[in-house]
Amino acid sequence: MVEDEGLIRITFRGVRGSYPMPGPSTLRYGGNTSSQEVRVGGRLLVFDAGTGIISLGQELKGPLNFAILFSHNHHDHIGGILYFPPAYNPSVTMHIFGPADNPGTILDALEDLSSPTAHPVQLARMGMKYTCTVLNGGEVILWAPDETDPRLARPNETPPAGSIVVRVLKNTLHPVEGVLNFRLKYNGRSYVYATDVEGDEEHGDPRLAEFARGADLMAHDGQYTSEEYFKNRKGWGHSTIPMAVKTARLAGITRLAIVHHEPTHSDDQLDEMETEAKKDFPGLFLAREGQVITV
Repeated sequence: MVEDEGLIRITFRGVRGSYPMPGPSTLRYGGNTSSQEVRVGGRLLVFDAGTGIISLGQELKGPLNFAILFSHNHHDHIGGILYFPPAYNPSVTMHIFGPADNPGTILDALEDLSSPTAHPVQLARMGMKYTCTVLNGGEVILWAPDETDPRLARPNETPPAGSIVVRVLKNTLHPVEGVLNFRLKYNGRSYVYATDVEGDEEHGDPRLAEFARGADLMAHDGQYTSEEYFKNRKGWGHSTIPMAVKTARLAGITRLAIVHHEPTHSDDQLDEMETEAKKDFPGLFLAREGQVITV
């Protein structure tokens, strides 16, 4: 593959929510939790590090300099980092971006995750080099073509041509301290990653819709059926597919990937949900583990 074709190439490495669900009922959509590999402008970015990141790490070779953007600190979005082979490689540099107070910083969460009572190797001893930048929302992450590392843009800075630009939205519609949504832009194309959000089926999420307006593709949480949601899961910080569709329509988006699938939903049930949803929104699809989408 040519790394820089002026496109954004997304590989869905893990598409389940809450906890991994391996087994015969999840073979087609996959059982690993949230992680996405994004190749853009000759760089590697990763959104979240659920167990889906492990397969990516098994494929990566040699020296590596990449960025990982964490939406929040829940275990299904960070737990895979413990078993990510590049984390143990001294020739790897990982630039960590994540929440400042979710609760505690992303660095606090990763250090707790790898504490001696939970894991035999602590974060600082894994071997990789790493930096950590905490995000409160509103920041712009910039990876300029002539710069080795990604960084936060300075106020009123105009990104150089050919830059990778990621804008950050602090979305409060997820307990306890909200979640970060990301909008990646490159070469006039844009992709929005909006997992673990909860709007409503009548109004969607207007603030997210404004943030995502006109994007070429949005990945949006769609964990529950409407029946599940209204029975006993309202306020848990996740959406139904009608919520995702409403937000996409408000944003003027025509390609919509549903992610963070409920772990108890079988492949057959997800097929049925996709077929029904596409009648209302033809550009919708339920993401599958290993699926590659280019925008």
